[in-house]
Amino acid sequence: MHRYNFTNPLFLLKIESMMRRFYILLCLVLLVACDDGDIITVDLEFDKELDYCDNNVDSFLIYDLREDPNESLSVIVPRASNQEYPFTEPTPTNTPINLTINEDTNRFIYRTYNRALGNDELCDPITPADLNIIEDYETDTGGSIIITVTIDDDDDDGIPSDLEGRGEMDENGNYPDAEDSDGDGIPDYQDQDDDNDNVLTEFETGEIDENGNPTLDTDGDLILDYLDTDDDGDGTNTILEDENGDKNPRNDQNTNSEGLLIAHYLNPLEVMPYASPGLLNDNQYTRTVTASFLISGNLEILSATEIDFGILTYPIIIIQEEEED
Repeated sequence: MHRYNFTNPLFLLKIESMMRRFYILLCLVLLVACDDGDIITVDLEFDKELDYCDNNVDSFLIYDLREDPNESLSVIVPRASNQEYPFTEPTPTNTPINLTINEDTNRFIYRTYNRALGNDELCDPITPADLNIIEDYETDTGGSIIITVTIDDDDDDGIPSDLEGRGEMDENGNYPDAEDSDGDGIPDYQDQDDDNDNVLTEFETGEIDENGNPTLDTDGDLILDYLDTDDDGDGTNTILEDENGDKNPRNDQNTNSEGLLIAHYLNPLEVMPYASPGLLNDNQYTRTVTASFLISGNLEILSATEIDFGILTYPIIIIQEEEED
């Protein structure tokens, strides 16, 4: 029977060499098995302040850019005909929009470039000649784009919508119990003039307290000015203290008991009722929409299962025309 001398230095050297070769081979096998070209390592240190392109009639491109390295993350979502903005209404509580990622309408893309991008270049239908895409990875199927839309102050009057009696959203995204203090058919949370006195609510709030509530009550009758049809308590409604009849009581002024020049509707010494000028007919304001995006699911291209994509914020102009009395 042949015996090996395990203490022989030459034998030990051969064993060590064989083990080294085996280790190198094992590393190569693992490297090939773990990197099939579909998994990349990205730290995703984006600022999460999203922007969007609206020059495609069929879709919106929502994106985030980064420099050093030059990268972009983007989401493509469908766009309906005559749809001007990605979102205009808040999503119901705990019921976000959930879009399944596919290769057609709902897409999630990661790209790298040879140089930094300007904000408008990603929207440009013609790629600049000096801009090259180095890496282009797209999630195929299986993931989700989860979108939560919030609007804190629908009519931009300085009072949060929740404090203007918006109430609870129903299953259709409406607020059936919303308060309408002046009965004009426009709920307070969407009404620029909550008491229909022709003085916009934003000019009748005074200081906003720590809870977001307005505090101005000129006549001390416990009815805040933005809901008070007679702000100075002189017996003449604010809308009738419009001397020049231009539907703006704020520019009709005289001195008060302290010798200060103030508007008639805030001056109890001015009690003359003038002819009603009629109501302001246009309810126009700027609404700020905030949409947060979460990418979830089998995101093999980034070796991740969930990505906080970021927040998209943009203003939209709302115009509601009322019929004249």
